[in-house]
Amino acid sequence: MNIAIIPAAGAGSRFGGQIPKQFVEVAGAPIIVHTLRRFDECDEIGAMIVALRPEEIERFGQSLPAHKIRKPVRLVGGGAERSDSILNALEAAKEFDPELVAVHDAVRPFVTPERISATLRRARETGAAILALPATDTIKEVENGLIQRTIDRRRIWRAQTPQAFRYDLLLRANEEARAANLPSAMATDDAFLVERLGLPVAVVEGSPNNIKITTPEDLALAEKLFEQVKP
Repeated sequence: MNIAIIPAAGAGSRFGGQIPKQFVEVAGAPIIVHTLRRFDECDEIGAMIVALRPEEIERFGQSLPAHKIRKPVRLVGGGAERSDSILNALEAAKEFDPELVAVHDAVRPFVTPERISATLRRARETGAAILALPATDTIKEVENGLIQRTIDRRRIWRAQTPQAFRYDLLLRANEEARAANLPSAMATDDAFLVERLGLPVAVVEGSPNNIKITTPEDLALAEKLFEQVKP
């Protein structure tokens, strides 16, 4: 079985407001529910594990049946850092004996089941794969307000999620990062934890619609996208 891990224990400070951004309602449901639906619709995913702040688990768990998610959803306590939430979810995942794990931002509700499947297929071949978009702008390296060099944008890709891995590989990467006391600021990207082991991570082209909702402006764009496209 393949599973999805959705880390959703963040407070969403950049978003503002009293409600963490993953629980803000848009198009009739909280953002995180739209995200779960995309994985519920993906044939290659058998179950989902959501890491939440402990005080949110009971309330969210009580609300889930109304949203008619068909596949098993396990709610686990998140940690102080994203990496802590991932490790807690990986531990909970053992009950499913997973082959592959797809880690996805709770506030990327426009990913498609087809892109999830494509990322999983590539991860099955290479051990790890992520969705990403090729850079379209000219990229400058800047220091103290001055351009140091122009970077070949053909080599630059913007990471999205899901990021998919063999279960044992992702577990090892997270455990080794913790053992090395890797700063939390460097552990926000699961692919980086695999890269630092010297192992390959493949890239699957994503979609411009696969936005991450982190600001009120992003939410306004998401509302328009829900009107225009079916996620």
